[in-house]
Amino acid sequence: MRSPHPNRGERPPPRKKACQSCTRSKVRCDLERPACSRCRSLDRPCEYPSHPVFSNPRVEPNYAVQTSSVERDPDLSILGTSGLEQPSGMPIAVPYGLESPIWTPPSQPRRQVTRNVRREGLDFENIDLVPRENAEDIRDRWLRPYILPPLGRDEVPKAYHPFTLQYISMVLSTYPRSMLKDGDTPPIVHQMQIVEQRMSRALANCYSLVRMWEQAAVGSETLVVDTVEKEMERLANETPSLYDFDLLATFQAYLIYSMMLYFSPLPGAPTITDKVMITLMEMAFRTARNGLFCAAEISHTRPTWESWIVVAAKRRTIFTMYLFCSVYNADRLLPNFIADEVKGVFAPEAKALWEATDRETWEREYDRHLLSWEDGMLEISELWRSAETGTPQRRERIGRWLRTVDKFGMTMFGVTTHVHGC
Repeated sequence: MRSPHPNRGERPPPRKKACQSCTRSKVRCDLERPACSRCRSLDRPCEYPSHPVFSNPRVEPNYAVQTSSVERDPDLSILGTSGLEQPSGMPIAVPYGLESPIWTPPSQPRRQVTRNVRREGLDFENIDLVPRENAEDIRDRWLRPYILPPLGRDEVPKAYHPFTLQYISMVLSTYPRSMLKDGDTPPIVHQMQIVEQRMSRALANCYSLVRMWEQAAVGSETLVVDTVEKEMERLANETPSLYDFDLLATFQAYLIYSMMLYFSPLPGAPTITDKVMITLMEMAFRTARNGLFCAAEISHTRPTWESWIVVAAKRRTIFTMYLFCSVYNADRLLPNFIADEVKGVFAPEAKALWEATDRETWEREYDRHLLSWEDGMLEISELWRSAETGTPQRRERIGRWLRTVDKFGMTMFGVTTHVHGC
């Protein structure tokens, strides 16, 4: 009878090993050579490990691929990790008032991001947007409550019910807190902005400072408030980047700090003033000036994923700034007006598009999106009061949009419906 244990020196047959890409992504590999079907479909190199057969059948060789800090697995959290570097190789910024890099408080242990975010070769330096001619109107919006409407334009201020303002305030106050958990993002920040070591300096600092703010120990409030103030000052005074990706991140971070100061103030925190609001609108102008549409969107074709990520996040951030401005103006008994300068900008797109974690899935969903909107994408101004409000055609388009949107889209619909009807 043969012994159940192999003789010493006898080697078991080698196991078939998945390619390195499938191994890192923890997905099934069909083992095709020279490239598996998954790597072919994603147009990426397919490499199989070559290791000697080990004589001890009980010891599994370690096939983990050793990578540099820039190439490490994006499934690992990049938030609160020591040695974090920016794409340029520049270490994460140290805010004024701290003598060491921003840290994750001990009460927040470092965790792995549980989302299935796949490694993607993303290029945010070559996005294709259409420059916006009237971006200056966004920058000058702060003047609207203080001057009369232009001659010949019959403009009536928007009337917000107090409960609508409470609703907006409650929703916006959750955005900074959504950054407390590694890998989570507020609905204005796309998840691909914070993976693969691509997170900008502004957002990296923002994640850490939000944690410091929300978890400030008694007696440390002055230090935390001073640090956030100086970081906001740095963002406001730094030379604008040449890249939309960085301009957007600066705007997002400044808006998150502003909402944090306004809705969740710490003792001794400064109040939000007109100067802060003017700075917000200046940052919105800078990022809107380079475009609020992809070139492909204008021709009703599919843009690159990178271009869409940037422009979709831009639109969401600008819409959120307008909601925040509405609360700010109402609290100061100032009038709010229709945002004519963003008329025609697309409303927030489908949840499946915004939450796609790989290029293949996003492209498939965008192709479906194009088929669903052959009559033209829904524009934000279609949610405002007009001669078409309440018509079957308008309600059909809004209903088609509502069937696909995420929480952010529902927030926009809730506010506009309270103000304009549908």
